[in-house]
Amino acid sequence: MRILCDKAMPNAREVLSPYGEITFKLGREIVPEDLKGIDALMIRSVTRVNADLLKHASQLKFIGTATAGFDHVDTGLLETRGIAFSAAPGNNADSVGDYVLSALLVLGERYALNLKELSLGIIGCGHTGSAVYHRLRNLFKEVKRRDPPLARQGVKGVDVSLEECLNCDVLTLHVPLNRDGADRTLHLLGEDELRVLASHGGILVNASRGPVVDNQALARVLKAYAAKGFKAWLDVFEGEPQIAVREVLPMLEGATAHIAGYSLDSKFRATHMIAESMASALKLAHPAPFKAPPCEIEEMVLHEVADVDADLLRRLVFAVYDVRRDSHLFRQRCVDGTSFDRLRATYRERRELSTVTLRGIGGTWQAILSEMGFKCV
Repeated sequence: MRILCDKAMPNAREVLSPYGEITFKLGREIVPEDLKGIDALMIRSVTRVNADLLKHASQLKFIGTATAGFDHVDTGLLETRGIAFSAAPGNNADSVGDYVLSALLVLGERYALNLKELSLGIIGCGHTGSAVYHRLRNLFKEVKRRDPPLARQGVKGVDVSLEECLNCDVLTLHVPLNRDGADRTLHLLGEDELRVLASHGGILVNASRGPVVDNQALARVLKAYAAKGFKAWLDVFEGEPQIAVREVLPMLEGATAHIAGYSLDSKFRATHMIAESMASALKLAHPAPFKAPPCEIEEMVLHEVADVDADLLRRLVFAVYDVRRDSHLFRQRCVDGTSFDRLRATYRERRELSTVTLRGIGGTWQAILSEMGFKCV
């Protein structure tokens, strides 16, 4: 079997080589001719799967995307062609949760914010939104959640209105990109919505998909409401890898190159998930059980700490992942689409909070930090 694989999947050779010959290529550089004689294609979000890409893919039996979202894949086309498909739902939820937690702790420090006095709105309550909720729910005064598809399925507590979320002090987005239909999320936050959030000096974090927020409108509203204290932090942009609205960049509190879900653990997990799906679809032997590699910091020992103040919490989280490093690199190096992709391709892999054991935490904070992802003993 011949497998074509995105270079951005670090454990792909280890996991996939038992199935056949692997060719690696940068995901954005995969072209139709590359799929001649290929049986399985393993990609990430930068490779668009459409009729043009598949015009020479006569042998293709399986496509796996090592991402939770799959708006870059024409799944209807694959179904008509009898090509099995799998995404990796939830693989990067903890990574994104760590990212949002780190970003909000940065802003809390930067502006002397007491998160316990603030309200948080979460739009999108699937795997990623849930990971964000569990990391943050004990840090904020109240949390409001919105996810219309889940609410229709009977899930409790995710049915607040969009207006209620926009009136929260902090709003974070974790929805797929739906370009039409009842659950359309394209420009979910347009100028009107952004003005509601900005009018009371809210904070916006978008780590979902760039076009969920109208970037032109965001630039206008950030400029118009700067005196109100409106702030935004973006991991995703319209027009990636080119950033369609570059004038927004100097006005952002932080910006990164679509790497919120880029922990080493999430990448290893995603490759394993789609390998499992390929094995099931093509009736092959299943891969060896998933095992994350050892990490640089495996344990932090505290001395009988029963209460964790904001400063200690920041030090614990930043010791594992300080998002300011990625934001600084973005500011210094992202000048065009090529450099945007280079930041992703050369990303210094980070680890998740769940890879670190905390010793010496007692009281209610042991449960709170465990819910954030740390192992507490």
